[in-house]
Amino acid sequence: MNDNQADAPSLFRRFRSYIVIGVVAIVAIVALVLTSGDGDEDPETVDPGDETPVDTEPVVEDPVEDPPVDDPPVDDPPAEPSYPGIGTDAALENPNCDPETGRIRVIGDGHPPCVVEWPAGADNGGETSMGVTADSIVMVVRVDPGQTDIIDDVAITPKAWRDMGDIYNQHYEFWGRELVFEFIESSGTDEVAQRADATRAVNEYAPFIVHDATTDGTGRGIFQAEMAARGVIVWASNASWQETQDQPGFRWSTTADDRVTMLHVSEYIGKRVAGRDVQWAGDESLNGQARQIGLIYTDRWDIGFIEEQAAANGFEIVEAVSYDVLADSTQRQERANIIAARMKDAGVTTVIAGTDNLFTGTMTRAATDQEWFPEWIVTGYSGQDAAFFSRGYDQDQWQNAFGPGPIGTPPVNSVSAASRLSEWHHGRDVAGLVSNLAQSALRWPAVCLQLAGPDLTPESFGEGCFAMPPTGGTYTDSITGPGATFGDGLLPWTDYTALDDMAEKWWDPTFERTNANGITQVGAYMVVNGGERYAVGEWTDDDPRVFDPEGAIDRVEDAVSGDPAYEHVAHG
Repeated sequence: MNDNQADAPSLFRRFRSYIVIGVVAIVAIVALVLTSGDGDEDPETVDPGDETPVDTEPVVEDPVEDPPVDDPPVDDPPAEPSYPGIGTDAALENPNCDPETGRIRVIGDGHPPCVVEWPAGADNGGETSMGVTADSIVMVVRVDPGQTDIIDDVAITPKAWRDMGDIYNQHYEFWGRELVFEFIESSGTDEVAQRADATRAVNEYAPFIVHDATTDGTGRGIFQAEMAARGVIVWASNASWQETQDQPGFRWSTTADDRVTMLHVSEYIGKRVAGRDVQWAGDESLNGQARQIGLIYTDRWDIGFIEEQAAANGFEIVEAVSYDVLADSTQRQERANIIAARMKDAGVTTVIAGTDNLFTGTMTRAATDQEWFPEWIVTGYSGQDAAFFSRGYDQDQWQNAFGPGPIGTPPVNSVSAASRLSEWHHGRDVAGLVSNLAQSALRWPAVCLQLAGPDLTPESFGEGCFAMPPTGGTYTDSITGPGATFGDGLLPWTDYTALDDMAEKWWDPTFERTNANGITQVGAYMVVNGGERYAVGEWTDDDPRVFDPEGAIDRVEDAVSGDPAYEHVAHG
């Protein structure tokens, strides 16, 4: 053994404690690295028995961390589109959108804004509400059981509705669904029959939406109220203000309600009629007298509101008489005779015709029977100012009719919206008046369905209606159609009815024009001042320009619709 070998044990003994401390420190550092997550092994699986026990706690400096390593960039997944996406770039990229107008590619006006394209087969929530499945929206249409004064061939009604519905199913975005129509025949107009029809409609079809297409003018109110009470959206040709407010979100109407109507009529009378002498009565002895204003109105109207509006516009209603909308034709005739006698006895010279399109005919004939020939103030209620209906009123009376009405001034040689859409979509004309009524009833609900989005409920349907931007008439400087909107901000209440503005017009029973189908029609509304339209609050304080052919038109000679003539391959 040499000296170096002899000294080795003594050196080990001298530095033994330092060596142990160093080993322990290395082990501790390794353990810290493992528990920091930088290693490949899960810290929770490290065997604590691998640690070396020591008698003294070593002092260990914090390890120096490795510099962070940047993770490779990861592309964010594309955001899910928000439906319906009105006003977004994605909506304008929808193949069915015209980015120039921001509306869908369908001819005509009043069509909805573009929405995001719905991917085929995507999950729309399926049965989101009664009457809604993954691929259908059930609409019940209540129809006449047989021939009426308006519809000669009731049998064509289902086909007419399905033909018009196919246009909206093909071109509007219903989020993977389509409108499916079911039809029930009216079993009567009395209260019992209406309730029975509502029960049958819900029990057999459980619809999402319903329209009463019966045309006799009676027997709708109870049916519609019952359907709304059962959670079915009711889209009516007309509804009273009270009905829409009593069942909000379930009662909607194409035409203006009584309050919108009377806001216009009261303002018009206050600014252009009241305080002036009679000029256009059929009884010459009345002309030159101070006007005495009367009112004939449906019992669905709020007479208190009407009287308030009359007072606010500076005139008085000297006689107001209502009629029952649920009465049968015999009862209506009897009531009309009583009304005419009362109006004549009260000295009414100028009567506000708050009457639906059928009762206006009954009422004017009763007035002639009573030899009472006043001035008639048009209101346009329930399509009253449609030339089709007005040709059936007593012409000796209605030739003295003038006032505000909502129907627009169509272009020369134009056909109905239903005919134009059908020619474009199907390549053929439609079934006359029935298709016109169907198109009118479907037009606005289809807009609401597109703007509601895929989660379809009565609440989202209402939100879709409210999302429709103000359209037509005074909103877009158009005279060919009325302005329409729903919701808050434009009227003193939440508005559930479409039409908002009106034009001044009078009835000319002798005017003749040959329409686009080659049929000569006699009688037309002449619209004052080139068809100018007025919103509530915008009527000017001028003498009426009615019964003056200067500046009055029945058609727009050089109308520009504002919509491109989109090409379309007919579906047949």
